[in-house]
Amino acid sequence: MPTFRYAALDPKGRTVSGDIEGSDKREISSLLRRDKLSPIFIKPKKESGGTVASKAKPRSKASAGTPSEPKPKKPLFAKSGEQAGLAFLKRLHELHASGMPVADSVKLLNQRLSDPAQKEIAATLWKELSEGRSLARAMRRMPGVFGASSTFVVEAGEATGNVAPILAKIIAHLEESRAIRKKVIGSMAYPGFICLVAFGVVIFFLLYLLPQIQEMLESLGGEMNLSAKLLINGSEFLIKMGPFLIAGMGVLSFGLYQWGRTDKGKIQLSIALLRIPLLGRILYYSGLFQISSLMETLISSGIGLTENLRLVERTIGNENMRRNFHLARVAVTEGKSLPDAFRQYKVMPIIQLDILDVGEKTGKLAHSLGEIANTYRNELSRRIKRMTNIVSGGALGFAFALVALVAVSIVTSIFQVSKSISF
Repeated sequence: MPTFRYAALDPKGRTVSGDIEGSDKREISSLLRRDKLSPIFIKPKKESGGTVASKAKPRSKASAGTPSEPKPKKPLFAKSGEQAGLAFLKRLHELHASGMPVADSVKLLNQRLSDPAQKEIAATLWKELSEGRSLARAMRRMPGVFGASSTFVVEAGEATGNVAPILAKIIAHLEESRAIRKKVIGSMAYPGFICLVAFGVVIFFLLYLLPQIQEMLESLGGEMNLSAKLLINGSEFLIKMGPFLIAGMGVLSFGLYQWGRTDKGKIQLSIALLRIPLLGRILYYSGLFQISSLMETLISSGIGLTENLRLVERTIGNENMRRNFHLARVAVTEGKSLPDAFRQYKVMPIIQLDILDVGEKTGKLAHSLGEIANTYRNELSRRIKRMTNIVSGGALGFAFALVALVAVSIVTSIFQVSKSISF
């Protein structure tokens, strides 16, 4: 029987390594997980001559001359890739959970689906599955549709024979993340619309209505009051200097963009984003929710802690949070416990780290991460609601004040002229 060399993490986060006999990597992985070890790597042990100890299995005709991992395929519907992927996974889960094998489920979806994006996904997966590849490897051909974390979770499900519950976990995580993202974006839509309408009304007053009223008053021998004059002079200034202001803002934006591409610029801009009033805390809690929720999903699916942290790190958008998470991941790989590493590099607040510490000591790390994710979800919803109320009220107040200022300036100017007219 072939011999494999492995490295893994024990329940206390310490790295252990050794040799073990088994038929293939999948069996070795199952044996290690049975002993409560999280595999870091598993590879065939080589003899002193440099050859693999076990005899290489002959490759089939279909795989001869082809690379072991197919080149990723760019989806035709890239913009809606994630959305189409989520919808496809729902249908795949429905069929597979009812008792149909994965390959047959994909084949049936390829024949029955009418949505072009989902049909393309089904066709690509069925082509890979029919050539003998696993579902996880087939999904890796479409990185724009299925994230790396999803493919690794599916791979763990295939290794344990529990693909249906794994798909359910992936779907729940993706739907929850999508709902939070839509809630953040939607909370800014209404205030933005109010401000846009207010500016449109003001521009209409300044560029069209006020000049006509000014001509009318001048023909009657009157003049605008001070506030109206300030508004007209301000509009004339914006008309004359507007192109230069737009060009200056363009140059400034380009400079910030170029600076933001540097390592130092990325860190500074990410820190500045987290310090923006109201929005900064929402971005911060959104990142923490994503981290804790994805870690809970991966651990529940049987992904080792080291691979878990590596996958989660790739999904963090804020550069400063990603840097701190990376340093914590390195510390965990070197033997430090997860709560201690997160505490050292301030990945999470202290209260949540205490919960994480208890979960690690009791062997319920996934449950603790789930509780932490629920806490951040509730806090995020509360802050989004608060920001929506504040920004909406501020936008409405600003819009009403701006329109009222223009209206009062016009009306008072007309009253002054009417008083000066003698009958």
